[in-house]
Amino acid sequence: MRATKDLLLKLQKLDDEIAALRADEESIPAKKENLEEGLKAIQERVEEHKEQSIELAKKRKEQEIELESTADGMGKFQSQLFQVKSNREYEALQHEIAGLKEKSSKIEDVILEILESSEEISKAIEAEEGALKAESERSKTEQAKLDGELKELTDAIKVKNDERARLVADLDKVLLARYERIRDNKNGLAVTSVENGACGGCFRRIPPQEMQNLKRDDRIITCEGCGRIIIWRWE
Repeated sequence: MRATKDLLLKLQKLDDEIAALRADEESIPAKKENLEEGLKAIQERVEEHKEQSIELAKKRKEQEIELESTADGMGKFQSQLFQVKSNREYEALQHEIAGLKEKSSKIEDVILEILESSEEISKAIEAEEGALKAESERSKTEQAKLDGELKELTDAIKVKNDERARLVADLDKVLLARYERIRDNKNGLAVTSVENGACGGCFRRIPPQEMQNLKRDDRIITCEGCGRIIIWRWE
């Protein structure tokens, strides 16, 4: 019976190792996805700023056309100053010219603001493209590293599964089925040992008589609290 219980403990330990390896294996795709999302976020910022740069260029062109149109209007009014025959007409033209000058000044201010914004965005694009290049190289390196880790984990799981197959071959099929059922129902922990006079799974105190039964080692005993197989651990 002791040999059987030792096998159960080894199986539990092995299954814990396999579960840990599988958890690491399953975490790899998420890590790779995070790398891709980080790269994508930088790419999106670059594209967004490039679109803003294009929009600013369009606005600048529109303002320059408006400025040219305003200049043409002032030129026409100024040429008419020499043709008017009354002070009233002269003053009206001067008023129109003043209005166009004010409009022209405002347009120039807008163009200046656009130029400043365009310069800032150009600097941002340059910086982000540098960051994109660096992140792309880092991502490529990390992706390759994760691929290597994934292969190592897959290989390790295969080795552990082969070891498990050899181990369970020596276990009674009914007992193995019982172990598997408990393991499925108890978050992977089917077999535990006595820890400080309590079940190592649910920490229920073990009564003296039950403790004696465990030490006798003549049958499989399950915890009345959690249903796990309890084993007296021999050092």
